[in-house]
Amino acid sequence: MANDPFACFGGDGSSSSDDEDDIVRTNNNRTKQAADRLRDNLNSAQPSAVTDLLREYESSFEMFDATLASGKGLRAIVAYKQGDEILRETAVLRIPNSQPAASREAAERLHRDEIQRNFNSLHERTQQSVMELASCKEDGIAGVTRTPRGVYDTNSFRLENDPKGGLFLTIARINHSCRPNVTHFWSPNLQQKLIFAARDIDIGEELLTIYGPGHCMATKGRREYLNEKFSFDCNCEMCQEGNKDGGDERMIEIQALQEDIALQSSSGLVSTIDVKGQLASVRRCLTLMKEQGLVGGAFTKSIFHHGYDICLAAGDYHGAKSYLNSELIAVRGSEGVQSLKAIEIEQALKDFEDSE
Repeated sequence: MANDPFACFGGDGSSSSDDEDDIVRTNNNRTKQAADRLRDNLNSAQPSAVTDLLREYESSFEMFDATLASGKGLRAIVAYKQGDEILRETAVLRIPNSQPAASREAAERLHRDEIQRNFNSLHERTQQSVMELASCKEDGIAGVTRTPRGVYDTNSFRLENDPKGGLFLTIARINHSCRPNVTHFWSPNLQQKLIFAARDIDIGEELLTIYGPGHCMATKGRREYLNEKFSFDCNCEMCQEGNKDGGDERMIEIQALQEDIALQSSSGLVSTIDVKGQLASVRRCLTLMKEQGLVGGAFTKSIFHHGYDICLAAGDYHGAKSYLNSELIAVRGSEGVQSLKAIEIEQALKDFEDSE
């Protein structure tokens, strides 16, 4: 499990706004109720956090032996639609992302000790569940024993705008694909990690997220990154395709478009000078990502927001409202219907309606 896997590709990419109305769905009530019951219980006092979480969701997905290379995985035993919430989970370990120290060696030592201290406070059965996870820099090396620090560093997430990272026992079982079918979102209000379907998922399909890299790369670069960081050779669907049908070329163009879009947004360069050109870049990026199978609101939401900014700056309020509606659908399907961002966008759309 990678840190910040969905900082990837600028956080966006997928289906066009014409299809979005068919995608939005409210979260599964049963899933939300199960998660709510767990929220205050999934802690160090709970004997077996991963077992109990799986039991809560047993009619939704299951753990299974995926491959020799990837070990355990999760697969769907009900069908999901794009944007459905699949699960939400509380971390069993929360560790500061950085340690104040006079040297790197001292910081590393403090990091290791903090993980060990928190690990020691867990119930014995929860400790066992943690140590059943992979440690990519320790496993398979003669004379090296798997450690809590190795497991944490392999499987933890940095959490957006939070000084502490987190290890989630069940989410850590989700294996990698460069073309994921699930995305995740850290909810600061719930203090939980939420998993959403990035596309429709059939019964029996393995749930797959993305471990990185943090931007679009051709197959060779992605494989080198994953091997260096997680010690495995990626053989996912996208990597097997390589540049067949122009896949690598699309990835490189998506990255260039995303860099241009991010530059315009961060530097305030959105203007009326080249509205057509800027909107063409937005549409092109969305089209390429859809062709490449990088689907789901986690990929598209920031691109839709840029389209909104362009139209707003140009005084095209109809276009701005259209992009904002698309962003709302993307946010609902990747952060949740009741997320702060979704509520904020709903209010902005109401303001549009009130001004008309």
